[in-house]
Amino acid sequence: MRPRFFELLYKEMKKDDRIWLLVGDLGYGGADKIRDDFPNRFINTGSAEFSMVGIAIGLALEGKIPFCYTITPFFYRAFEILRTYVDYENIPVKLVGSGRDTDYEHDGYSHNAEDVKKVMGTLPNIVQYWPKTKEDISVISLVFNSKPSFISLGRG
Repeated sequence: MRPRFFELLYKEMKKDDRIWLLVGDLGYGGADKIRDDFPNRFINTGSAEFSMVGIAIGLALEGKIPFCYTITPFFYRAFEILRTYVDYENIPVKLVGSGRDTDYEHDGYSHNAEDVKKVMGTLPNIVQYWPKTKEDISVISLVFNSKPSFISLGRG
């Protein structure tokens, strides 16, 4: 799913210079081409998800279309800002979570996303996408959706 997502995002970034990609110190391989071809619209915030979402909020308020990409449970670190700004204020940040359930269990409990549906369910203004296959992924629906959005990508 992740390679397909990056492929579709790249195509959209070629057409629309409002699209940005922010990553939390991961996505290498998938995001390399975006980083290389669009260096002015690619930000690696490191392991600072709260800051990553904060930067994305600023970009969205300036009319940009920011995508935040990290391992799904790492969005928990940014829950306060997601709840207070992205959800409550309906700021159109696009959240992309890599991994579902126990996809990353080999890295320990901090990497598990078993309860992400419950957590995201507490944020009613964030539109959620749970594609089952790579063919179900549609970046276009996220780009042209004026609402905050979350897409959960299986690790495969």
